[in-house]
Parts: sequence; C-alpha cells; structure tokens
Amino acid sequence: MGQKSRLSHASRDYSHYRGGAARTIINRWQLIEPLLVFLGELGIKVPHIRNTPMWAIALFVQTQLCRGVKAGHARNMTTAIRVLLDEAGAGIVNTACSNDALGVPRRNRKGARRAQTHAEFAQTIERARAIDEGLAHLLCLMFYLGLRCVEALRSARELQGWLALVRAGADRLPFQYGAKTNRYREIEIIRGLRAQTIRALESALEYCQAHNNNLITGADDDLRTARSRLRDWLYAAGIRGQLSSHSLRYSHAVNLALAHLDEGVSPETTVDRVSASLGHGARAQMILNTYLQEIRHLFASVVIPRRIPRKPAKTMMGRDLPGPQRMIRSNRRMKFRKA
Repeated sequence: MGQKSRLSHASRDYSHYRGGAARTIINRWQLIEPLLVFLGELGIKVPHIRNTPMWAIALFVQTQLCRGVKAGHARNMTTAIRVLLDEAGAGIVNTACSNDALGVPRRNRKGARRAQTHAEFAQTIERARAIDEGLAHLLCLMFYLGLRCVEALRSARELQGWLALVRAGADRLPFQYGAKTNRYREIEIIRGLRAQTIRALESALEYCQAHNNNLITGADDDLRTARSRLRDWLYAAGIRGQLSSHSLRYSHAVNLALAHLDEGVSPETTVDRVSASLGHGARAQMILNTYLQEIRHLFASVVIPRRIPRKPAKTMMGRDLPGPQRMIRSNRRMKFRKA
C-alpha cells in the first residue's frame, strides 16, 4: 500500500475516532486529502500521520493560499489537519498548527444572503411550484419555521405533531429528529404569522401523506438521492445566490426578531431567542453579523464580551517542546500497533 493510501486510511479512522456528526466526520478526512497529495508530490516520506512535519504543513497552507483558496476554506483545512494530528497523538499542535501561526487570514463572517421580503418569497414559491409541489412546501417550512434545507427535507415525520401543537396554541415546537446533529431545540412560532404557519403545515402534511411521507423523493428513495434531487430542482428554479433557499432562514430570523422587539423584549434577549430557535446556541456575534445584519442598527445596545484568550506556555522552551500525549481512544487503540 502506498503512502497516500495508508495515510488516507489512517486519517479516515482518526476522524471516526474523534466523533461528531456524520457529515463532519466525512469532511475532516476529505479536507486533509490535498495535504496527503502534496506530501507525495514533494516526495516527503511520512511513516505515520502523526509524524507529518510542521514545515510541510506550513508550506502546504501557503501554497493553497497562493493558488487562490478562500480564507474560509483554508481555515477549514487547517482545522481538519489540526484535529486529526491531535487525535493521532502528534503532541501540541494547537499552537504550532494554528491559523495565526500559519498566516491564514480571517474569513469574512458577514452573511452572503439576505432576508427575502414577502413579495420575493411569493415569487420564490411560484418558481418552486413550477418545478415540483413538494419543493414549494419545503421552502414554506423553511420560511415560517427557520429550518435548514436538509432539516425541512427530513421533517416529514414531525409535521403531524407540530400541527397538533400549533392548533392547541403552542408557541414553541420541539425539534430533534432530523435537526442538525440531532441537537434538540425549540422552534418559536411568529405570532403574526401563526395562521400562515398552520396553513403551511397542513398543506405539507397533506402532500406527505399522498407521497409516501416524503416532501421530495430521491431516485433510490433515500436521503442522499433526495438531497441531490433537491439541489437540482433549486438550481432549475433559479433559487440561488443572495436569494437562495438559505435566505429563507434569514427571513425567519428577521421576522422573529422584529416580532420580539415589537412585544417589548429586550434586544439582548431577542438575540438569544433567535439564536436558540435557529439552532445555533449562544452565538450572538454571528447572529447579528449574519442573520440580522439588515436590522443590526436595532441592536446597537447589545454588548458582546470579548473571548478570554488561551493561556500561553509558561516558558519560551515550553512553546517548542511537544506536550504530553493525550490518552484518547485512538491512542489506546494504537498502543500495540507499529508506528
């Protein structure tokens, strides 16, 4: 087995050992693949992934930046490299392989989308309905409930329970199965749009019951092919760019925030509730700069505390010496294997 295949198999194993969402596990070893190709092109012999020299990683990152790789993607690659090397027992890599140490610029965290107006949303639904009725129902759920695209695709089994709760007067809908990484959250219903939300749930439920409990059915009747068909239909309907399907979450966030502010809720609490409803947790800075950027001026009083920096090494020598190997699961499994 060649070096690239051996390191690729090892990185895949370490990504599984590290855990996380299924998509995150796959993304890690896919992001480190260009590094393995780069090592082979330069003829750098690496007996084990934990023995990857830091100078080779720094050279790889700078080469990628010179090729025009965006800062966001470069940071994702360095994060994947850092996590897998740490999981493989490479010692202290959080400082030597950090984005700042490698000279990776900060990404622009301002959202690339914008909230759709009700008129733009109506036009979006018309274009989607011309492609497929299920696509229109899916986009309605994203607009009124703030679901992600895949979350709306997987929410068919929750529709009946949500509809019963909304009809009973509930202001929040529990959501876990189908949510990103199955993290439990409660979706807030916008009071001014309660009637429209009920109609959207009723029509989506009726459609799912007539189509094998699916909003969109893939070629192989599984999630992978359903997502592929969803992407094709969104492209065919021209739902991309600033007004892509993800912009409907921006619309939900703006409508929910404005509703809370009109009810007299403080700006700080409003940001927290919007973030929780979208499934982002306590990320006020990102919510303001991304989802609420169009009404950011309404939250001028919100003060976000600065993050406490990590403690540096106590001595100059300690910055360069390898730290103690963490006794993690993968290290225990490697204990009796050859390096």
